[in-house]
Amino acid sequence: MRWIFVALTALLLLLPVLVAAQQVSPSEVAVATLGCRALETYTDGELKVAAIVFHQRDEAQRSQLAALLRDHSGEMVEIQAGDGKWRRARMVRLKSCFGRGLLLLAAPAPVSEHAEFMLRFPASSEAH
Repeated sequence: MRWIFVALTALLLLLPVLVAAQQVSPSEVAVATLGCRALETYTDGELKVAAIVFHQRDEAQRSQLAALLRDHSGEMVEIQAGDGKWRRARMVRLKSCFGRGLLLLAAPAPVSEHAEFMLRFPASSEAH
């Protein structure tokens, strides 16, 4: 009987630790990353800002990008151009153009018109 009491006590003491270990921290959540294509790019050297109008690269990701644009318009994202560097940008949903977004970032634009790039959303984006 004593061993049952010891086992139950140990289980009750370890239960909070086991529950905490199973919870996933925000940094461990998979990050949403999509392939995109630049439709138009603009750079203003005087203001030192670049603007990129974009949409999804693959038709299969159209609805996923549309949802992420809708849910995260105005938020910071990251883009990766051909040089492999990730750059921070502000993403805005273009309400007048379904499934298209606008990226605002420091000039010069890291991609040219019709170029492909990767778009990475914050880890919390996967939870929506």
